[in-house]
Amino acid sequence: MTIFAGAFSFDPNTPLPYALRTALRQHVTRSADAVAEVDQPGVFLAKVDIGAFGPGGLHTDEAGNTTAIAGEPLLSDGEGDLAWNRENDMETLHPLLAQGSHDGLRRARGTFCGVHYNAARRECSIFVDKVGVRPLYMWVGPTFAVFASALRVLEAVTQVPKEFDIRGVTEIVVFGYPMADRTPYLGISMLMPGELVRFSANGAARERYFRWDGPLVKPVSHEESVRRCHEEFMSAIKRRQRTEKIGAAFLSGGLDSRAIVGGLHAIGSDVYTVNYAPDGSQDQVFAALVAEKLGIHYTQIETTADTVAKGGHRKAEVAKWIASTFSTVDTSKKPPVLWSGDGGSVALGHVYVKRKLVELMASGKIKEAVRLFNPDFSTSIMGRGVRGSVADIPVDSVLAELDAIDCDDPGRKFHLFLMFNDQRRHLADHFEDLDIERIEFHLPFFDADYLETIMRLPSAPFLEHHFYMDWLVHFPNELNMVPWQAYPGHVPCTLPSPPGLKYQWDVYYDKAVYRQLHVSFAQRGRQILSDDAFPSHLLSRTALALAVLANYSGLRNYSYLIRTASTYHRYWKTCSAHRAPAAP
Repeated sequence: MTIFAGAFSFDPNTPLPYALRTALRQHVTRSADAVAEVDQPGVFLAKVDIGAFGPGGLHTDEAGNTTAIAGEPLLSDGEGDLAWNRENDMETLHPLLAQGSHDGLRRARGTFCGVHYNAARRECSIFVDKVGVRPLYMWVGPTFAVFASALRVLEAVTQVPKEFDIRGVTEIVVFGYPMADRTPYLGISMLMPGELVRFSANGAARERYFRWDGPLVKPVSHEESVRRCHEEFMSAIKRRQRTEKIGAAFLSGGLDSRAIVGGLHAIGSDVYTVNYAPDGSQDQVFAALVAEKLGIHYTQIETTADTVAKGGHRKAEVAKWIASTFSTVDTSKKPPVLWSGDGGSVALGHVYVKRKLVELMASGKIKEAVRLFNPDFSTSIMGRGVRGSVADIPVDSVLAELDAIDCDDPGRKFHLFLMFNDQRRHLADHFEDLDIERIEFHLPFFDADYLETIMRLPSAPFLEHHFYMDWLVHFPNELNMVPWQAYPGHVPCTLPSPPGLKYQWDVYYDKAVYRQLHVSFAQRGRQILSDDAFPSHLLSRTALALAVLANYSGLRNYSYLIRTASTYHRYWKTCSAHRAPAAP
């Protein structure tokens, strides 16, 4: 299954509103997908599946119990059995969930979310994977609950109220994501890592079937830790690749995608790769060098000022590449799953966990550490009446998250904060649009068994990519012998490389690209200023107009302020539209 949405009535004698069931059915997909339904008294489920993960995804037994899964659980039961697929996972999970057992979820290593309905007990449970990478959102009202694997569904359903959450939206502005279980809307929450929510006649009960924090394990030798980590990563690749002979993967100039294609190459897969980066950049040139060394297929997608400004163009071009490439080399007609290195730089490389930050954490200077992590939040675009109330939100939110994590190692504590927030939300936008873009990912860096070899250990060896570089040596195809694009402040690349290449954390695009981006932001700002739903109590119209003028003229780049205004406006407009009276 790819996307699902549903609802549950707390009172067995109160049916779910017909309009609610209709809306869920209508909005679960925006494409011409066949919508499968489970419609029983007091519970409704609508789901679509693009078929990327093969069979399974929905299981119903003679007693009327139903389990639906989006993504792949990858139960440890299938370890070593290359024929084991999602249908086998479902056959194992379903009876355990029907018994009220979490054992199956605890044995899962994949990225997934799901729902289970127990007809005899009249209980509905929703759950996410151990990191919560596959999102699941819920709203709990007085008479029924509504849930969906895409926030856009709850945004579109009028029976779910949309009330603006200034804290959640401010967190999106500053960090790119809300913290904890927040969303941009009060009352709509996103399930936490390893969380299960049980709906019954007694209401909603939240519980964690798995936790990452707590005491760290007794460390083994560094060499043994590196070896175990590499073994589990290769296991994660084999478990996902199964008997497939072909693999499609992103390939950048960094290390994460390199490790994946190197792992696929090492197990004998025929690897097809795609790169989307500016000409003459380290990202592009180093990726091509890796492909040449491994002897794998490589495609470069051209980037121009226009395509960069369009933003979503990249995914459209990748989709075209997949269609054109695999129509000739893969006759299974099953949508290919693209391998992605998401998660690697933070989970293994510990990016953002700076040594100075860890020192501040260890000395009890937590607020100073948080400011070092993300010190900049300009409120100059905000209205005077709210500037004071939003200014402290970013630091206060991070402090609250750190306080909720039980871990004595200061570096690991901050790393867990990143995994629970930054990384858990990292692909949320991707999963929102699966019905349109129709690209599923294999995400071995989010494999739970692999993460156990990292997140249970002290953080010190992992800082600045030191552990990562020792880990990379274990690949049999000399991945460490091709230059890579290194993060600032991390282990530098000392290998010789062509001179004059563009560096991602310096001047990445040509001037024409940046100019087009600045103009596109100015155009967005003009649209906000002319909108009837302009949130004048949140934003300064004068400050936004000046930022737009500066961007158009090229005098200054205030795109970051326009982006801030755009985020507040986007969610305020959604809430305003919801409050507007329905048409007669």
